[in-house]
Amino acid sequence: MKIIQRRYLKFLSIVIFLTVSTFHLSMAQISGFRLKTADSLYLTKRYTQSLDHYEQILKQGQYSPAMFLKMAFIHEGLNEIGSAMYYLNLYNIATNDKLVLEKMAELAIKFNLEGYETTDTDRFLSFYVDHRIDITLALTALVILFLSAMYFTRMRLHRRPLASGIGVIVFLSALFVHQHYGSNMNRGIISNPATYLMDGPSAGASVIRIIGDGHRVEVVGRKDVWMKIRWKDDVAYVKQNSLRPVRL
Repeated sequence: MKIIQRRYLKFLSIVIFLTVSTFHLSMAQISGFRLKTADSLYLTKRYTQSLDHYEQILKQGQYSPAMFLKMAFIHEGLNEIGSAMYYLNLYNIATNDKLVLEKMAELAIKFNLEGYETTDTDRFLSFYVDHRIDITLALTALVILFLSAMYFTRMRLHRRPLASGIGVIVFLSALFVHQHYGSNMNRGIISNPATYLMDGPSAGASVIRIIGDGHRVEVVGRKDVWMKIRWKDDVAYVKQNSLRPVRL
């Protein structure tokens, strides 16, 4: 009986795997066909129709860098600068193409948008985001290295592994902070043309000012439906539906 159950479970696992694989393959084929359709519409200057297809592809979790550029171009032509800046930011994340920064800076100056100045902090954050996986691997390797040193000192040399123990604590703490707080170094694009900046996470809080869409802000926290952001040299709160997170 147990043998039959194991065979049945194995067969069921294979069926589920094949079903999921076929589903993902079908979705990829559908998106590929939709992408060709969207590109064809774009080439014939039927921009709004192509935009609908591009948006559906992105909703399925798929994209191409060129698609982001085309979406940004369409939105800029429609004078929807907030959306144009959003897709230019996504293109920059997908390609790490620094040339697009010049385009964003140009639009930021033209439309008086905040958050696109290149400072030392911006350079550090850009480096950090670009190398986040490498930093994770490096910190993990250092923790393992010092754990090995602790074992060797205790078991082979019969001494207290004080130095290696401190190293484990330091790099384990750094890894914890990196994993739990580093991912919160997110940016967002203001998407509501009349966004209220509040001095607290409540509709009853005081209004700092009202801003338009397209500004890029650093997201530093969240409480319920309120996103805590950095605005210039201060902090403020905006409704979640007024902010589009810049991430893939």
